[in-house]
Amino acid sequence: MVRIVNAYFTVVLTAIALFFLVWALGWLLEKLSHQLLGTVSKIGSKAWYLLVGPGVALHESSHGLGCILTGTPIVEFKPVNVEVTDEGVVLGYVKYRRPTSAIKNAVINLAPVVVSLVLLIFFALGATYFVPGSPGIGGEALDLLADLIEMRSNPSLLNDAGYPVAQIVNFVYLFLYTFAGLTVLSPVFWIVAFLAMTIMFSNAPSDVDIRNARAGLRAIIVFDTIWLIIAYFIPQAGMLLYGLFEFLAVMWALALAFAAVGYGFFILVFALSRLRTPLQAIPLALCLASAFVMAYSGFGTAAFQTIAAVGLLFISTTVMLAVKSFRVGGTEA
Repeated sequence: MVRIVNAYFTVVLTAIALFFLVWALGWLLEKLSHQLLGTVSKIGSKAWYLLVGPGVALHESSHGLGCILTGTPIVEFKPVNVEVTDEGVVLGYVKYRRPTSAIKNAVINLAPVVVSLVLLIFFALGATYFVPGSPGIGGEALDLLADLIEMRSNPSLLNDAGYPVAQIVNFVYLFLYTFAGLTVLSPVFWIVAFLAMTIMFSNAPSDVDIRNARAGLRAIIVFDTIWLIIAYFIPQAGMLLYGLFEFLAVMWALALAFAAVGYGFFILVFALSRLRTPLQAIPLALCLASAFVMAYSGFGTAAFQTIAAVGLLFISTTVMLAVKSFRVGGTEA
């Protein structure tokens, strides 16, 4: 007899997959920034300090926090530092006495991942409370968590492997729709989008982080694999870790949604960086002007106004980039 995949197994798998996905997206964004943004490649420039510096500072501060939590002595701490060495450019560092414990090493080197995910969740939840007329989505997050926990006691829902995914997708949509209610006319919209990008930068693991945390990562992967097997055959065993993977699934889904905001802001920065100065102001002016007109005339919902204004921003930027003389390095035909 073929065993049916149960909904609790789906929750556990979703929580694990989202954790590693958000981590991988942080790594990818950091790599893309160096490949696509010429201003970022100029390490130590004003643009570098504005776009990448905060993420580097947060990353190194997270390592410092990991040292404090594990009682590891810190020898030297420079959260932002531009220094050229024989091995390359050092962009900030934390020197500490490496502990013999594999667990402590894992905590220190995985701290930026955990801190960045926590901050993504915190700012994602907090941003929705700035939306006019919105009670925020904290209540919906708790409702979803309770729903996923109670699902195990409902045979019909437990046998529906797609149910938790559908609920989580609806929650992510609710967050993005609510966040869009800020509209581009609100400074909070742009500040939060910038913070999302910055936190994603800090999420990027270095080769040293991965190497030092290898033992801890192996332990996490082994535990996750064992629990996946248990969840597949004995979903009721979820009571032993009451609400843990349900909570992680909801929180990492929220982190992924906020990461999408950060990626959107990064794409915008990259596109505008390819336009000559001061032509970058034109798409932004069109975006803000269209949002103002729609808001003043009461046309559409706040979320629609945001989507339309941001869409106009990207379309106008794309059209301008098609004109060679408008691009950085371009010349008149």
